[in-house]
Amino acid sequence: MKKLMLSAVCAFALVITSCGSDDDGGGNCRECEIIGIATSICDNGDGTVTVTALGQSGTETLPEGTTFEAFADATCNAGITIGQ
Repeated sequence: MKKLMLSAVCAFALVITSCGSDDDGGGNCRECEIIGIATSICDNGDGTVTVTALGQSGTETLPEGTTFEAFADATCNAGITIGQ
């Protein structure tokens, strides 16, 4: 019985400590390849996006009236050549 109780307590502690908060705001990112280069585009939530490629990051301001989704689509589709 003691082993069962110890196992239950350990499992409960593992479940509680492994649950993370989803409030960090970093969940709105898009991954794609542009001309074969892995690229990450993340919405900062303030009208700017962070673009990361080849280990370098830069912040861009979204053009007036442009949504993150439209910006990410346009950026990720920039490297596609028609006819291939």
